Amino acid sequence: MKFIGEEIEVRFGEEPGPPRSFVWRDRVFHIEEVLVIRRKLDFRRAWWTRRHRDFYTVLVHTGQVFELYFHRGPGRRYWVLYKELTGDPEPGKDRE
Repeated sequence: MKFIGEEIEVRFGEEPGPPRSFVWRDRVFHIEEVLVIRRKLDFRRAWWTRRHRDFYTVLVHTGQVFELYFHRGPGRRYWVLYKELTGDPEPGKDRE
C-alpha cells in the first residue's frame, strides 16, 4: 500500500453513478472496473463535525489499483485519492 491523500477531480459517465475517470497531477486515469464500494458513516461526532465518506476501490487502465473517496459532509464536498494498492482487492483488506 502507498498512501497518497491528495484531492482529485473525478469525472462521471452519468450522475448519479460511479466515477469513470479521475485527474491526478495533471494526468487522466480511466477507470476500467470498480472493484469495491463501501460507505463509512461517522455518528460518533456531533452532526456539524461528522465525516461521511464513500470509498471506491478501482482498477485503472494502467493496471494500477487505487482507493479513492468522496467526502460528503458537512461543509465542502470533495474527492480524495487515498492510496494505491497492490495485491488482492478484498473489502476491508489492504493490498500488499
